[in-house]
Amino acid sequence: MSKKELYPTQFLNDLQGKNINFLIGSGASAGLIRTLDIPALGESFEDFYSSKKLNFEQQKVLDFIWFQLWIKDTLVNHDTAIELYKEKDGISQPKWNVLRNYYHFIDNLVEFLNLEGYDKPKRANIFTTNYDSIFELIFDLISLNKRLVYFNDGSRGFFNRYISTENFNLNISHSAVTDSFQRNIPTINLLKIHGSITWDKSEDKIKVSMDPEMLKDISLVANELYDKVKRYDLISNVFFKSATDEDIDDNAKEKLLKELSSFYAANNDKIEEFILKYSQLQVVNPTKEKFKETVFQQNYYQMLRMLSFELEKKNSVLIVFGFSFADEHIKEIVKRSLINPYLKMYVICYDEASKEKIEEMFQDIQTNSIEYLPYSFKEDNQGEVCHGDFKYLNYLLGEDNNE
Repeated sequence: MSKKELYPTQFLNDLQGKNINFLIGSGASAGLIRTLDIPALGESFEDFYSSKKLNFEQQKVLDFIWFQLWIKDTLVNHDTAIELYKEKDGISQPKWNVLRNYYHFIDNLVEFLNLEGYDKPKRANIFTTNYDSIFELIFDLISLNKRLVYFNDGSRGFFNRYISTENFNLNISHSAVTDSFQRNIPTINLLKIHGSITWDKSEDKIKVSMDPEMLKDISLVANELYDKVKRYDLISNVFFKSATDEDIDDNAKEKLLKELSSFYAANNDKIEEFILKYSQLQVVNPTKEKFKETVFQQNYYQMLRMLSFELEKKNSVLIVFGFSFADEHIKEIVKRSLINPYLKMYVICYDEASKEKIEEMFQDIQTNSIEYLPYSFKEDNQGEVCHGDFKYLNYLLGEDNNE
């Protein structure tokens, strides 16, 4: 760690007795779930998908690419964890480390909440734009050893579980058999703003299901399209290979748009079949317009209201990790919330470049309540560069990383 840093004792002291909120982005799952950056285009997939030059047919092809590259592997369950554990000393070591980091994050958070006094809140909210199921997996694993903790994903039911923001407003307490004294137990709310790979639409409700059958059904059609798209050189190089902007010419975007149109024209029946199945998934579209479906849109804005409400409370803390503030709605809510004099925000940035980019977004906010971490990215005495990665977040939460 860099010499100039925020130490865990100070950080944890700042969290004690506060309304604790985390805003977690795709950087948290990097290594297991690929990021949205497209090196060949020098921009993110969301930026390219949001281009006004795209027509509906080209966007439908991009929906297939979006699913094939970013969505279909995000159902992370016990079987996934077992496979990664078997290979953890081999090629899958970085992927296994992602699960390990998530586990220690939640474990550290539960330990902190357990140490809060009886008169203090023992609750934390995790707002995330990730739609993978890593948090759900980790909640399951930790529940095996720590029974007096309540993990809440906003769903209620048994055979049929449905999402509602009303389900987050719960206070959970426990009393022993021999006494009537009620003790609040740690509660961690998981609010998936951009939806989840485990959600699908059931009439006018959002249903939670860990059943991968629907995902497999969509994948079968997507795999057929993937076999066909390999014959399109530019689409393959830009999206499915490790091409950079140095590998393609200056007119690549215009040529890419033509290839997308040609691919749709040659495979429109199969693409329309894919779109029909894909529409059942409740995850945001990779566009700044976000939605084509009303039920999910209503849930999205309810989640945003929850975020706004929590940040307006007295003595609130927001810890931002792995999040670039690319979602304009979330960025504006956070900006507006900073007028709350009782809100403190910690933004954990991976490197100097990301720190400067986020600082520029908030430069019009006149406040001393934002801290950008780490303070320094310079090498320490062992020659290691300090990054704002998961290891750093867990360090702040009290984990000894010198193992």
